Amino acid sequence: MPSLLAATLAAVIATAPSLDAVPQTRLDPALRCRLGAYALPDGQYVTITGHGGHPRDLQFTLSSGVFGRLREEADGAYVGGPLRVVFGPCDGGGLRLTRSGRTVEGARLPLAETQTDFAGDGVTLHGKLVSPTGGRAKALAVWIDGSNNDPSTDDVVWQYELARRGVAVFVYDKRGTGASGGSLSADFHVRARDTAAAVAEARRLAPGVRRIGVIGASQGGWVAPLTATLAPLDFVIPAFAMAEGPIAQDRRIVENQLRAAGFGEDVLAEARSLTALTERIVRSNFQDGLEELDAFRATHAGRPWLAAIQPRSYTGILLTMSGAEARAGGPTAAQGLSFDYEPRPVIERIEARQLWLLGGADRQAPSEATQEILRQTQVRRSDLDVVVYPKADHGLIERVHTPDGTVSAHPGGLFDLVATWIEDRRLPAKGRFVVMPASD
Repeated sequence: MPSLLAATLAAVIATAPSLDAVPQTRLDPALRCRLGAYALPDGQYVTITGHGGHPRDLQFTLSSGVFGRLREEADGAYVGGPLRVVFGPCDGGGLRLTRSGRTVEGARLPLAETQTDFAGDGVTLHGKLVSPTGGRAKALAVWIDGSNNDPSTDDVVWQYELARRGVAVFVYDKRGTGASGGSLSADFHVRARDTAAAVAEARRLAPGVRRIGVIGASQGGWVAPLTATLAPLDFVIPAFAMAEGPIAQDRRIVENQLRAAGFGEDVLAEARSLTALTERIVRSNFQDGLEELDAFRATHAGRPWLAAIQPRSYTGILLTMSGAEARAGGPTAAQGLSFDYEPRPVIERIEARQLWLLGGADRQAPSEATQEILRQTQVRRSDLDVVVYPKADHGLIERVHTPDGTVSAHPGGLFDLVATWIEDRRLPAKGRFVVMPASD
């Protein structure tokens, strides 16, 4: 992930400045030689990527899944959390990593990288193929980022984590970000056409690969199945995504926030009238229902439950705006988001095998209903697998306790599981619907 929380559907339509990277920002070119996976003693690794589109900040990911931001110090070292990292000369491909008073040397793995520009849906997109050591792979995954504005070719950790496990990865900066042209778009169909073009480019660069598929993160999890309707794919992996559409996502976020705040069914019933109103607003491209929202807000002013709705959803954001502000800024800020998209029929009919990776504690893409939809879908198709990480929030991120304190981490074994499923077509654990043991 490029940040502690992937950019959300709510952030897409916010009129305030986003917490995500400013579109078209990229890592300082002088730092790109630092990116990659480094072998450490005792069979451990550290992966270095960009962070949030920042030109000088980096991010580390350890073999345990623990990750964090690295900031540059005056002496050129990078420090973050428990780590201090000193990079050697670019042509040497090494680093020194200090943790808890112990310093070890790391050697950058010779993963093969190929930069490319290719034609998307009317725009020129920038991509990168990362192949295992030796440059050959049997399988390749095309990464589809979420609604964040980060430059994927710099920031996505999966490109190195899977490549060092034998799976090639093609990652591209979505339109309007990084080195890609065009303007930001949250139209899932436009994004699927761009991704189908990325699949074709990946095939061109890696003609010997026998199996190719896509991994869609967050909003990319809506785009991934759509891509399978446009390009022949062996597999589709939606990660921390939903088998429901954006309208249902908004409603479930609001209801979960109210339940977490201790409100009961009487309040939830009132909230459903609010989300029905905001649904009408977004379906009309922010033209209808805005006066009614102003009236609703005035009528319910001071109600504690209204204040409990946080701006993680478009309903939460609309509550912070006047009707006039929403009408003026909403259509542009929404970037053409496919509010009316319903993913279930697509999930049920595509031919590619599927692996769904879900967080049981996901606050941005609540997974309870998605889990049920996928269980029902499994009755009709035998090539759909589900893995749930019970304590993982959005981004498949857990808060874990370590000797260095409480830190953010991806679930242990996540990348091993995905690589094994891609290459061997099986899950390490028995069953097609697997709830992984919670991390300590």
